[in-house]
Amino acid sequence: MMRAALTAIHHVVPARSLTTAELEARFGAKHVQSIAKLSGIRERRVVERGMTAADLAFAAADRLLTARAVPRASVDLLIVTTQTGDYQIPGTAFVLHERLGLPEQCAAYDLAQGCSAFPYSLAVAQGLFATGVARRALVLNTDALSTILHPGDRTLVTLHGDGAVATLLEPATASEGLVAFHFGTDSSGWRYLCMPASGARQPRDENTRKEITDETGNVRSAEHFQMNGQAVFHFAIHKIPDVTRAALIKFGVTMADLDLVILHQANRFMIEQIYKKLEVPVGKQFFYLEDVGNLSGAATPAAMSEAVRQGRVRPGALILLVSFGVGLSWGLALVRIGLDGLAPVPASTELTLTDPSSKS
Repeated sequence: MMRAALTAIHHVVPARSLTTAELEARFGAKHVQSIAKLSGIRERRVVERGMTAADLAFAAADRLLTARAVPRASVDLLIVTTQTGDYQIPGTAFVLHERLGLPEQCAAYDLAQGCSAFPYSLAVAQGLFATGVARRALVLNTDALSTILHPGDRTLVTLHGDGAVATLLEPATASEGLVAFHFGTDSSGWRYLCMPASGARQPRDENTRKEITDETGNVRSAEHFQMNGQAVFHFAIHKIPDVTRAALIKFGVTMADLDLVILHQANRFMIEQIYKKLEVPVGKQFFYLEDVGNLSGAATPAAMSEAVRQGRVRPGALILLVSFGVGLSWGLALVRIGLDGLAPVPASTELTLTDPSSKS
């Protein structure tokens, strides 16, 4: 069976920065500084009015394909994973298929996945490579969570940013490729990360628009994304180390075999606790959230892309990707980089509304 290999990756974030100083004026210095100390997040990149997650994904994909001189007609699979699509119907993949100028023989569809998006989308692409359906795939992970947060939500606004990542997959050689995957779900916690009035179960009306202030001072409505932070934190630091150990046993590798372990970039304290429990050496850890925020479904691949830009991904490296969150779900991917390595895409990682690549 044909396997897929990750041959190029590029991420994009909005140029607009929501700084700690701005949030201190909104929520008070004491609260914001407390969150910043735990989260390690100094700035959040958020979309301008009129910019969407699809615009970010288009820029990431367009810049990657152009830099790598990939013929658009050769792409035969487009997977877009997002929670903040342009429309409920049709899927964002169809919109981006047209904007990117991809051919008719290119399959295109959305995956509705949250923080665990990257391993899931890679696994789906791998399956289509194995069946012979795809030989060159474009996987886009993109989210603009700032557009579904209440501006008065003191917890989520201080944590989340927006971003997109384009990943190119091509047939693997014997020395590279997507090696193995491990997935799981604890659906007892699906309510912990939820946007209640966002579908058929709870149609929007005057009641769903009512603002509610909880006991911690967070302001939101049923039409905004909500999080039970304590429950999610408990899930992350107790469940994720266990499932990671199980995955390593399943994969037949040890921590010593790995060159880099990239975790979902939720907040620094959480990541550090997981690294500590797994006894990951400092040299195999990676952080990418201080200046961009938690990018949700784009967080793990954005960290991977930034690691490439910083020269942390050497030729032949064995990398473990660990993503977790909405669902509650987790996904792990073991990736072997080719012997030629992954050169960074020589393109900007920022996007403004006036940038030609923000629209087509």
